[in-house]
Amino acid sequence: MFDPEDLKRVPEVGEELHFFDDGKMSQGRHYIATVVRVVRYEDSMGIVVPMREWSFDGSDSWLTDTNLVDIYDIEKHNADWLYAEMTDYFIEISVPEYDENNLWCVRTKDGGWFSMNIQSGWQAGRLDTDGSIYQSFLEMHNGYDYIKDKRKKK
Repeated sequence: MFDPEDLKRVPEVGEELHFFDDGKMSQGRHYIATVVRVVRYEDSMGIVVPMREWSFDGSDSWLTDTNLVDIYDIEKHNADWLYAEMTDYFIEISVPEYDENNLWCVRTKDGGWFSMNIQSGWQAGRLDTDGSIYQSFLEMHNGYDYIKDKRKKK
């Protein structure tokens, strides 16, 4: 599993957090996520979400209602270098500038949070619950916080 000291904190409902598409730190891959729901693993068994499934040849797709725990099992098998063997929570987030569907985040092997590809193949990204990733991002850009500028213009 992971060292408890490495665990990033569990966010609270309503909190706005930094989200990085595919975990990459760039202006074009940076979004603001709002936490919609926080569900303990043991309370998640009845949560069903529409999951995209593909035909064998990839020419067609459809949505199938799938248990969240089953989706997590599929994702951790498909990306075993990324997702932790066990997650303690499922974090539902809304990132409307990124995807029209809500995303679900689970624990990573390093104790952080990463969303799963559920309705599409581009929904995976890093959720920054302690601000450390965004701080590194600012340092890469000489402290320029374009998000503050962007919000002022709205």
